[in-house]
Amino acid sequence: MKENKIRIPANNSEINLYCFLGEALIKIQMVEQALSHSITIKMNPDETKEKANEFLKKHQRYTLGSAIKTALEKKLFNSVIQDDLNSFLEQRNWLVHRVIIGNEDNFNTGNIKEKLFQKIKSISNKAEDIQRVIEYDIIEFCSSKGKDMSNIKELLLLQEKGIRVR
Repeated sequence: MKENKIRIPANNSEINLYCFLGEALIKIQMVEQALSHSITIKMNPDETKEKANEFLKKHQRYTLGSAIKTALEKKLFNSVIQDDLNSFLEQRNWLVHRVIIGNEDNFNTGNIKEKLFQKIKSISNKAEDIQRVIEYDIIEFCSSKGKDMSNIKELLLLQEKGIRVR
């Protein structure tokens, strides 16, 4: 059955909202990936690449909450990083599960508030910060196991300066 609905195109506020939400969700997924890699490396420091990749495949399916719980149970991070992860999980949960709640009227009228954009953007920024902390923590861990991480550190520093690295 064909529906005869007239679809109203998104206004600029809605387009901005979708862009901010998309950016935040992608950056959250990057945190999840960094966390999965960190868990894999820290729980399998002496395994072969093949075995570590098998472990990684299993842990990449975990939600952010499950990965953070695993990291806590296995004491994979210091308390500062773990606290940041726990706090970030609350922000992520708000974004994924509650961003609309309390903003229904604004969404329905297309009158999205700047305050909401700022909150979503702050989650994106926090995700980027946490990803970087996890990356440096992995480098520190690998260095402690005798691995030369100088090239990786250099690449991260270039990225922080805004230089694209491939």
